[in-house]
Amino acid sequence: MNRTLLKVAGIISIVIGILCCLTIIGAIIGVPLIIGGSKFNDYSKMNDEEIEIHKDSILIWTIVFLFINQVSGVIALVAYILYEASNSNYVKNKRQNSKYDELERIKKLYDDKILSKEEYEMEKSRILNH
Repeated sequence: MNRTLLKVAGIISIVIGILCCLTIIGAIIGVPLIIGGSKFNDYSKMNDEEIEIHKDSILIWTIVFLFINQVSGVIALVAYILYEASNSNYVKNKRQNSKYDELERIKKLYDDKILSKEEYEMEKSRILNH
């Protein structure tokens, strides 16, 4: 078994695990990645006989990593969808608010006799149709 690949897998897992632990929810995924990465680093220091003894553990940790990565991908996708849903509502509300602000602004211009009735109606129609 290539010990260099075990070492690289261990380092990558630890780094990704630490990054995941920056959030509380991410720690659910990050902690097992750090533990498994540490295990892979330990395995990379073993001789061939020891690796043969621990080959089942190496396989199990590999499967755990594959599962965790899939789960983290799904969680990230759900987070993205929730963000987009809340952000689209925010943008929609922001547009509505800016539309009303614009109507108030032109109404004030009309009340102050800066806009004629025709200009006011034309601007009001433009704002409401956008």
